[in-house]
Amino acid sequence: MDFRLGTAIRDHLNTAGLYNYVDIISIAGAAKDIAQEDGSYAEGQVDLSHRLHETETVLLMNHTDCGGYGGRGAFDSDEAERAQHESDLRSAKAKLVAKHEGLEVKMALAVIGADGNVSIETIE
Repeated sequence: MDFRLGTAIRDHLNTAGLYNYVDIISIAGAAKDIAQEDGSYAEGQVDLSHRLHETETVLLMNHTDCGGYGGRGAFDSDEAERAQHESDLRSAKAKLVAKHEGLEVKMALAVIGADGNVSIETIE
């Protein structure tokens, strides 16, 4: 939901040939909510997209310095921030895959640098 990510997300989707072929669900802390709360609003939006559009692939994307987590300052280090995002992404993925048979869930982390530049990294 962060305006700092708009161009990077558009470029990422264009490179993958997906722009204009996706439902973009933009919710602060979405993967965190899916991972940590049963029946969260974010999970419901994925469920709706899957039901209405027969979604086959979901890309869960968190970003550093996320207000849904309390921002960069909520962590002791960049490594701790990354570890929390990766943990929540993996938990959210597991929950969605268990709920929707055959759904492919990919994960990414948008890293917002101190200079404001954004790089999107795939999480395996």
